[in-house]
Amino acid sequence: MMQHTYCPRCGSNLSTKFDGGRDRMACLSDGCGFMHFGDASIGCGGVVIRDGKILLVQRGINPGKGNWQIPGGYVEFDEEIHSAVEREVLEEAGVTAKVTDSLGFRHTAGNRERPSSNLYVVFRLDPISGEPLADGEETLNAGYFTLEEMTEKTGIQSLSLWAVRQALFHPPGAGFTHRSGDLELRAGWSLFGL
Repeated sequence: MMQHTYCPRCGSNLSTKFDGGRDRMACLSDGCGFMHFGDASIGCGGVVIRDGKILLVQRGINPGKGNWQIPGGYVEFDEEIHSAVEREVLEEAGVTAKVTDSLGFRHTAGNRERPSSNLYVVFRLDPISGEPLADGEETLNAGYFTLEEMTEKTGIQSLSLWAVRQALFHPPGAGFTHRSGDLELRAGWSLFGL
C-alpha cells in the first residue's frame, strides 16, 4: 500500500494515530486534523433498455479488452453520481440517457495487490436519443442486444449480466430512486432511496 509522507492539507509530516480501532496515517499538527482513511474510488454502470434490448459496449482497453459489458466508468470527484453514469453512457456508447433508479452496488475491498477499494453503483437508465456508437478507444463496438444474444456473447462481464437481469425482472422505479425533495441537501450531494 502507498504510504503518504506529507499532509495534503498543511504540508506537515504525517505520523500515525490510533483511531477507530486501528492505526491510521494522520497529521498531528495543531489545528489540522487530517486523517487518511484509505484510498477509494467510485465507479458506475448503466443498464439502458430500448425495445427489450440492452445497450452493451465491447471494451477497447485492458483489463478485459474485447469483453462485453454495460457502459460505465469512474465518477469524478466533483461530479454527482447520476450525472456520471449519464456521461459515461454517452461517452462510451453515443446514447443520451436519463437515470431511472439504482439497481444495486458492488464493493471491492482493497488488498496488497490493489490498495484502493472501489464502490461500483449500477443504474437503470431510459434512452433519450442517439444510436449506439463506439468511441474507438475505450470501446470497440456498441449496440442493443436481447438477453439471449447477450448471454451467447464470449467474454460477457458477470456483473453486467447480473445488472441486466435485475433491470429486466424488476419494474422501473423498484430500486433506489433520486430523492432530491426529501430533505435539504448540501451542494453536490445526491440521495437515492426507496
